Amino acid sequence: MTFKEYHFKSYINEALNSINFVNPTKVQEIVIPEAISGTSLMVESATGSGKTHAFLLPILENLDEDNKSVQAIILSPTRELAMQLYNVCVELTKHSKKEITVARAIGGVDRESEIKKYEKSQPQIVIGTIGRIVDLAIKTNVLKIHLANTVVIDEADMIFEEKELIEVDKIMGKIQGKPQFLIFSATIPKGLRHFLRKYLENVKTITIKEDNLTTKNIEHYMLQCKAKNKEDVLINLLEIINPFLALIFVNSKEKVDELAMKLAEAGYRVGNLHGALEDRIRKQTIKRIENLEYQYVVASDIAARGIDIQGVSHVINFDLPNDVEFYIHRTGRTARYNKTGYAYSLYAYQDDEYVKMLQSKGLKPTFVKIQNGEIVPAKFYQKKEPSFAKKIEEEVHNKTKMPKKVKPGYKKKRLEEINKKIKKAKKEHINEIYRKKAQKERRTK
Repeated sequence: MTFKEYHFKSYINEALNSINFVNPTKVQEIVIPEAISGTSLMVESATGSGKTHAFLLPILENLDEDNKSVQAIILSPTRELAMQLYNVCVELTKHSKKEITVARAIGGVDRESEIKKYEKSQPQIVIGTIGRIVDLAIKTNVLKIHLANTVVIDEADMIFEEKELIEVDKIMGKIQGKPQFLIFSATIPKGLRHFLRKYLENVKTITIKEDNLTTKNIEHYMLQCKAKNKEDVLINLLEIINPFLALIFVNSKEKVDELAMKLAEAGYRVGNLHGALEDRIRKQTIKRIENLEYQYVVASDIAARGIDIQGVSHVINFDLPNDVEFYIHRTGRTARYNKTGYAYSLYAYQDDEYVKMLQSKGLKPTFVKIQNGEIVPAKFYQKKEPSFAKKIEEEVHNKTKMPKKVKPGYKKKRLEEINKKIKKAKKEHINEIYRKKAQKERRTK
């Protein structure tokens, strides 16, 4: 299928030709006809699958260029993501012969000048962060969103704090009638799904399932290490792989700063991204990443989800994410546009259950270790299951309580009691085995 088969407005086709878009992605192919028809949708699709154009193209196709009021609102969890959406939208509209006004409502922009701008005229499409749109549309009431016919929530699973949900509630409550809602995310958690259904009476859910847990062009490696020597293993890995651009993920902003500092001290060109960075420093860091001044970027999940970093060849999970879904988000940062990407996850034997969970969801990683300066195959590094006898001993020890007052010679008596219970439990276990064996033999006769 090609984009021409949708019979878009001529300027949209020109815009798609100018960026060499010929064939829609899977999510675009399914979503675009539904969205153009006005259906409210809740769409789950992996990072990098083409969600942005899946909602922007229908919005532009349905837009009334002669109507100079707000017709579409696109809510974004971060200002960086809002800016990216704004830039993509402007790129698509620049071929239109009729003027299409697209506004960005984000923090970091002079508020007073924004208020004056909206007092003079209204944009047809507004793209912004939740907080700034609440400020402009509700607190100051200069952005008139009440007649909007389409509301998009992008990266919905990043909107999880109670304050943000309350603000989304305010925005939705401001809109009159029954607008079309388009909810897009890599995953939509149950809690958020229940919240959204308050507004989505006749919503259609679309889930785009990949053949595997993550993009097929990603090679997944589980790199064996011990918890105490993770930093040494990481540096050894970096010496071997020499990536074009690597994202290194950790689970806290404190660890972001700590690890970035250690890598910088070791001579690596490294930047850091986390939610607590000052806006000025964050913008500078993003600019330096775009200019390829860094070979490595140490990041937290939320900070990295807010921006689209181009050219990521490797993703390294220094810390395994707490949620399996974040493994999808992280590794989806590489292998964009059908390129091959590499995902390395450092794991110790304490992480074996987590790795098994990834495997149960379809991930087939290659287990490796670093030996003599090379990455070599390794066996799955996991905890040994205790023997049945050991399990019985632990269970009896745990169930045999210590009295509040201990009499002389108690330890010896307690040990004797425990040993008797262990022998009894083992004997019962053996008898049970023989009982089941006898039953089986009787059934086969």
